[in-house]
Amino acid sequence: MTDCLEIMRRLQDPDPEILREAAQDAGDCDCSEAVPMLIALLKHKNLGVQEAAEISLRQLGGAQAVQQLVPLLRTEDAQVRNLAIDILCQIGDQDIGSIFNLLRDDDVDVRIFAANILGSTANILAVPNLCQALLQDPEVNVRYQAAVSLGNLSFVEAANCLNQAINDEEWVQFSVIEALLKIRSESSINALIKAMPDSSDLVSSMIADALAEMGNIKAVPLLLKRLKSSPKALRNKIVKAVVQIMGGRGLTLLPTLEQANFKEYLLAALSDEDEDIQDQVISGLVIMNVVEAAEPIINLADTLDPDEDQHHDRLNRIAKALADLGSMPALETALHSGKPARIDLAVRALRLLPGAQAASLLMHFFKGQERNLQRLVIDALIQVAEDKDASFFVDLLTSHNDGHVLKQSLRFLGHLGEHLDAHLGPQPKAADKIFALLDHPYPDVRKTALETCIAIGDQSMMDKFQHMASSPDPAKRTMALLGLGNLGCADHLDLIRQGLEDESPEVRKAALEAGIKLCGLTEEVFALISQRLRDEDRDVRLTLVSLLGECNCNLVDVVPIIKTALTDVSDWVRVRAVEALGNLRVVDAVPDLAAMLQDENRLISIKTMWALGRIGGPAVFQILMDVLNTDDPELISAAEEALEYLQKREEEQT
Repeated sequence: MTDCLEIMRRLQDPDPEILREAAQDAGDCDCSEAVPMLIALLKHKNLGVQEAAEISLRQLGGAQAVQQLVPLLRTEDAQVRNLAIDILCQIGDQDIGSIFNLLRDDDVDVRIFAANILGSTANILAVPNLCQALLQDPEVNVRYQAAVSLGNLSFVEAANCLNQAINDEEWVQFSVIEALLKIRSESSINALIKAMPDSSDLVSSMIADALAEMGNIKAVPLLLKRLKSSPKALRNKIVKAVVQIMGGRGLTLLPTLEQANFKEYLLAALSDEDEDIQDQVISGLVIMNVVEAAEPIINLADTLDPDEDQHHDRLNRIAKALADLGSMPALETALHSGKPARIDLAVRALRLLPGAQAASLLMHFFKGQERNLQRLVIDALIQVAEDKDASFFVDLLTSHNDGHVLKQSLRFLGHLGEHLDAHLGPQPKAADKIFALLDHPYPDVRKTALETCIAIGDQSMMDKFQHMASSPDPAKRTMALLGLGNLGCADHLDLIRQGLEDESPEVRKAALEAGIKLCGLTEEVFALISQRLRDEDRDVRLTLVSLLGECNCNLVDVVPIIKTALTDVSDWVRVRAVEALGNLRVVDAVPDLAAMLQDENRLISIKTMWALGRIGGPAVFQILMDVLNTDDPELISAAEEALEYLQKREEEQT
């Protein structure tokens, strides 16, 4: 009590700061005797004092607080009035009778405030009082707020009075429909349907949307009966609702006559301007397999721009629908329409239809089109073309000069692998045309051509690579080594050995990759490649250390050579060596790495911290903890990240 008396004394102090602290203490100390004084402070000019009084009143609550806040609902000060309403929304349930009495007040605004407050009480006793206000209050705004609050409470017991109120004024109908949607009572379906004929188009549309959201199958027969007598806009809403409710293959369970009628309604609704209606209608047409819908669905593409992100997903959904319908005549017409949006949509749909017919349409369309369109078509073709279409892609290798088209053609041919020739019939071998692209001016085309040559991998390819290995061009010797490394290292170790001594650093790097990454690191290969740690070219040494750090080395111990790289003259080689030891989690490298924490190169110190975190263990933990005691913010941050990684890994393992 002494504390409370002290707080109440301070609540009379003129100093706003003392008032604020006292108001805050009243709530923290459960000083309910201060409620009248706190309510008075809601009118204080200092916002900090107001806020502290408000928070404490919420904490204290109680019937006294409710009863003394009620008069503030009549104040002309909007800020104070709104504060009182907000507090009562939280604590009004603690004397709900006082709020019920307000529903019978002569002041319309007070009745509205009371209805609003009751919607936040979560008390079922509020339902009959709000229902009475909804059905009997003469003021439309009170009835509107009563329906909103019944929806917020969401007690099913409110459904009956809301069903009765569905024929009220339009403004009330809006809130009644929203409330019924929240409650989702089966008893409301009939009430909503019956209200449609006498409601405005807007309210009827809201009812259809609500029934769709409620998703009760019992609404479908009632909605279907409303179709014929409804105006077009409402009819389209009803169609959407039926599709949304039935979903899946449910529409095909309708009686035959109703199916026929509903298909007509679906087709008519495609012209609605509402995209949500269009999308649901398309879904219904696909479910019911209305093939004749393909052309009007394609017409929708005229309003969509394939280059706009906001249209991209919708075009894909429409394309999927067209593919499901599978109307080739409609897609062919769109393909040759000359309209970019329709062409784009047709190509999107055809790429979802693997098989001879789709591939044939696309291959015939490809010739003579502009570059970007040909790129779009080739992307679709590699999805739908069959193995027997290989000759089309082989021809493109010599008849086309666009890098994207060439790469996609090469990828298609590459997936045929060593069986490529079997699909070409009497046509001359494709291998020569593919191999010739290793001379292409574009690096990405050369790379894809190399991958395709490797994928084919027959003896003729090996012979070509062996011949290329003696080329005076370093780039060709590089590709030859990579190709041979993929096609049988054991037979080409002499060429790899020769490549490791090549005058070109790029060739030496390719020989390292062929020996380590492609051939697998055997004792014999390791003996060859380890000499490159003394290579005069930094990038060759860098490649060696990076590859060793990534390899799965079961046959040889690569750690000593990586540790040696820690003393390389190049900082970048040392960085890669640190990363390699971390990737391989070499525990016995911890002392070597710890010694590098003080390296002059800050990047090496930070990378060392990362590597230690990957290795882990008690010794590493202590090293990282010691770093936290230093004055270097960058090292401390790196140590914290390493420790966080260690902790996360420990949690995953336990």
